[in-house]
Amino acid sequence: MEFIKNRMMQSVKAKAKVVLPRIMLFIVIWVTCSASYADVFSWVAFRDQIDCHTIDRMVEVTAYRPFVYRQLVPQTAHFIREHLPEKTEQKLQAQYEKTDLNSNPYALPSIYARSTIPREYAIEYYLIYGITFLCFFASTWILRSILMEVLKDRVAGTLTALLFVLLFPFFTRAGAFFYDFSEMLFFFLAIKFAMHGRWITLLCLTPFAVWNKESFFFFLLTLLPFHRAHFGMKKALLLTLGLLLIAGLSYLPVHWHYAMNPGGTVEYHFWDHVANLFSWKSYWQVTRTYGTWTGSGVFLPHVLLLVWMIFHVWKQVPSIWKQHMGIACAINLPLYWMFCWLAELRNLSFLYFSFCIIMGFWIRETLWRLYQPPAAGEGK
Repeated sequence: MEFIKNRMMQSVKAKAKVVLPRIMLFIVIWVTCSASYADVFSWVAFRDQIDCHTIDRMVEVTAYRPFVYRQLVPQTAHFIREHLPEKTEQKLQAQYEKTDLNSNPYALPSIYARSTIPREYAIEYYLIYGITFLCFFASTWILRSILMEVLKDRVAGTLTALLFVLLFPFFTRAGAFFYDFSEMLFFFLAIKFAMHGRWITLLCLTPFAVWNKESFFFFLLTLLPFHRAHFGMKKALLLTLGLLLIAGLSYLPVHWHYAMNPGGTVEYHFWDHVANLFSWKSYWQVTRTYGTWTGSGVFLPHVLLLVWMIFHVWKQVPSIWKQHMGIACAINLPLYWMFCWLAELRNLSFLYFSFCIIMGFWIRETLWRLYQPPAAGEGK
């Protein structure tokens, strides 16, 4: 009997050694994502004060172009609401309509001053809030898994993913949208699938990613180096063209369907960027992040630190990732200069993973230098 008891205790301890660290990691990533997401939401909410793309307009598909094209998350939320049991829907609607602190201490407007929830779409609003957070949380796990594989270091990969999450609010000081989080998830999934030659999964992913945001069409071009590594240049080009065809066919019906909505397909800001480039003040902007004053936009010390990291670790970056970075820069930087608002760094999303790769190699090198065992004869 004592033997069986000991064996059971050993089995429980063995399972605890495996399970408990995973639970702790889950908690750490959840809390980190929550802190970052809360800061972003406290800053801009869902752009509730700008009438041309509020949540009710997005659900009613009356928002201005190009915002109305990004329908994946709003229509998913609306679909869920329509299929809720009637009693559940009425109960949730009644609860979510209470926005003051006394009647509903968990109401978003009582926590985030900039959130304004339309009464008739309160359920959709909360669903979108939850969906976007889950996209952020899931993208962090995917980012971590890719970084661990590329860096060949679990600690450096995990720390890099967590650091990127904490830095994400810095990219959103000029504003953010709910579809930015799902866009990041689709980008990281696409990289993961392309790395492992999972082209069928990538084909299935593409229509949903384009429905979320049309920028995925151009992001597909950055995956060419991974396709070439698996299939050779000829097949890689054919695969890329096939993906672009699917992305284009997925986008065109959306584009045509909302052709009569106000606004335009893009907004032009090239000359704004030119003027900003030669403005010294643009390199010293500060704003509030996590409750303290920090640099914002193209803050010069941040730019210099990034340049230093790139030069410091560039030789360590595998050639396939250098090719990915080069294509991403060649596509994203012109698009950013042409169509994005000043210092709206979230629109450099093609470069998110490139940024993480640079940080990851720098963190790995720093950890190795700090914690490698001393050579023989040292420390005596």
